[in-house]
Amino acid sequence: MPEGYYDVEISNLALIEACWGAAVADQVIDHVQMRLHHAGLRVAQDDARGRFRIVCNMRRPGFVDHQHLADLPYRLSAEPISIERATNERAALHAVISWQCDNLPRYRSPRDIQVDHQERWFAIYKSDMQIVAYLFRCMKEGRLAPHWQAVRDYRDPGQVLYHEALLRFSEPNEALSPGVVFLALERTGLASTFDWLMVSHVIEELEAHPGVTLGVNISAHSAHLHGWWGSVIEDLRARPGLAQRLVVEITETEPLTHVADAVIFARRLRDCGVTLALDDFGTGYISIRHLMELMPAFVKTDGSFVKRAICPIDPCYALPHIVGLVHALGGTVIVEGVETAGMADLAYVSGAIWQQGYFHGEPGLIRSGITRPLPRLPDYEQRRTPAQWRH
Repeated sequence: MPEGYYDVEISNLALIEACWGAAVADQVIDHVQMRLHHAGLRVAQDDARGRFRIVCNMRRPGFVDHQHLADLPYRLSAEPISIERATNERAALHAVISWQCDNLPRYRSPRDIQVDHQERWFAIYKSDMQIVAYLFRCMKEGRLAPHWQAVRDYRDPGQVLYHEALLRFSEPNEALSPGVVFLALERTGLASTFDWLMVSHVIEELEAHPGVTLGVNISAHSAHLHGWWGSVIEDLRARPGLAQRLVVEITETEPLTHVADAVIFARRLRDCGVTLALDDFGTGYISIRHLMELMPAFVKTDGSFVKRAICPIDPCYALPHIVGLVHALGGTVIVEGVETAGMADLAYVSGAIWQQGYFHGEPGLIRSGITRPLPRLPDYEQRRTPAQWRH
């Protein structure tokens, strides 16, 4: 292996130092070095501050397991680091660990927040980090649980295509909304770490409920084969029955700048039996070109389309056109955000049989099996007559 493979970096160290000072940054460096040592790795600090070089695995001298290194940055990134002693504040932060020479795609660096928000970046980053630290603490303490929300057939709501697993706080009065949490994850560079934990949760749910098909949402940051996906795909290959009950939904809240990596990622998932979906299509960054290259089985339209279509003031009637486009490209459409009977009717006359939203059921802890198996689609590389699998 090339020597550079052994480099690891705290990619948000400059932001940490700018927000909390040099003493806190030094504490974070010491913490990461200690955790690498506890993982059985001998490390040497690089000339660049906050960067380390793995010398060897002390438990197996001369050998460093590739997959161990691939998963380790996410495990370390998920660990809160208390800074109460250094700041006299009851606060924690996370070190965003990057494995430098695993060619990890750089969709957006945490440093981009300085450009995105200019003079407001300082306050936004500190606030985001506290939201993220609270989120990971709740996950560790079991105060977050996967809630299932069904994708139902408009004509027969008893027919469920699959359930999307959505992580929700256990406390009903929790003030943090998913939208706030996910923006904080994206802006701090910890979205992939959260996705790693969420995919692990969903696989555990699939193991516990053999008759169920579940969807899990991942950020565009995670749509590549670098890092933690390697061990997940190996596991799914070994258990094709489980893989066929997993739907991976790529959300488009962030730019999909490394399209080639995402296309390879999508193909590998399909090869082991996983179904691919695009979430929130039509309002974000994923273009028609991306749709054609990724070839998802399911395309979920953003809920804003059905809401705007029934708006009495300046309505927008784009939904039928989006549904028609997806059908023409061979995909199955799922309309999200269906909250009323009127919205459900409108989505259906627009051409969408499958729908998701509060009208068809809120996300909940009630577990119910799925009787309708996911459609087994033809080879995506040979799509010629898409009308065959529109529904």
